[in-house]
Amino acid sequence: MTARLKQSVSQLAGIYNNRFDKLLLSVDEAIIDAGRKTEAQRLLEDSEQHEARRMLLSVEELANKKRELQATAENAFLFQVEADFHQELVADLEIEFRNTAEIMKTVLKFDSSLGKLLDVLYTEACSISRLVQCLETLPWLETAITKFSLQPKYRRVDSAGSPIVLKTTRSVLSFIGIESLRTLIPVLVAKHINPLKSEFTPDLVKNMWLYTLGSGNIARALAEARGVRPHFGFNLGLMSNIGRSAVVNMYLREFDKQLRAQIIKARKDNNPNQAKALGMLSPSHKYILMLWKRHANKITSNVFKELDCRWLTIATGFEDFSKIRETSISAIEDQNLHPFASLLFSAQGFIQYKMLHGHNLMGKKEAMVYLRNYGITSQDVQTISKINLTGIELNIAGTIEEAPEKNE
Repeated sequence: MTARLKQSVSQLAGIYNNRFDKLLLSVDEAIIDAGRKTEAQRLLEDSEQHEARRMLLSVEELANKKRELQATAENAFLFQVEADFHQELVADLEIEFRNTAEIMKTVLKFDSSLGKLLDVLYTEACSISRLVQCLETLPWLETAITKFSLQPKYRRVDSAGSPIVLKTTRSVLSFIGIESLRTLIPVLVAKHINPLKSEFTPDLVKNMWLYTLGSGNIARALAEARGVRPHFGFNLGLMSNIGRSAVVNMYLREFDKQLRAQIIKARKDNNPNQAKALGMLSPSHKYILMLWKRHANKITSNVFKELDCRWLTIATGFEDFSKIRETSISAIEDQNLHPFASLLFSAQGFIQYKMLHGHNLMGKKEAMVYLRNYGITSQDVQTISKINLTGIELNIAGTIEEAPEKNE
């Protein structure tokens, strides 16, 4: 491959990766990025209101142009206020991003005991007693497992036809079974990490969950062919968005906090124009995307390193993944990065393609180049086609089924 071709392929990957990041936050924003019109835009153009605007008299048009010039000046001031506000906000966040312990405690709300649980889960000596002991320090996960077991489809009755009530954590774990827990527990951890709901990121909760679960399932499916244990691949994918979730949650929290403080200060300083402009600000996808690119993968690496897993040794994969600077499987091979990093790269690439394609945001020819760039072969496609990308296969009480997991 010539240097020019490599560059063009890398540029294509960059375009679609940027579009995918926008898709995570807002489907409409990704549609606009693709040069198409959103449903809301089409409805507006078809409306009588739009038709009326097209028929404005020349006098009204001149008045509108005058208002637009005034608005442009106001927008310039607002733009500067937003830029100054975010300069300070980003500087503060970048300091917070380095405090891994605080991120785990206040943002993700778990500690290093989770690492011990994940280790126990994948050892031959794993037992219900050991899992019960580990869950004592993780009440949120204990609650999530119990809630999962209470779904109507898992209810069982005794010989008299009465519902069997699982009253203790031990009975819940025994009912689900260790093999199913090896799939379920990492999924529930990933679900716990998923971003919080916000009106400013309308599609993030749903799309990030599909991305996370898809990455885990694909990485597990591709793992063996790449010399990686399937449960390592599964956890690589499921934990890969720790950083993205932490960044967006921290950004939204700090945005609100600092905006209130700056509005109060502007009012105290008798600066009503500044206070008014600040009051018009809202969280910006542009800055979230920038922070994801700069910090998300490093945060994921730091957090998983802090979990200090001794058996689920995938921290090196996240560390090497954070070193990727060029979106190309050949570049990864040239860097001699860990096979875990290469596996995660390919898994994320495929689910990104799948989600973009699902919204008609990537053409067929571009898709072929994009997948090759992520190291996806025709054999990989065949392997992936056999799995449920956004479901989990469990064997509970002797019943094997595909249990779709939705983030509600």
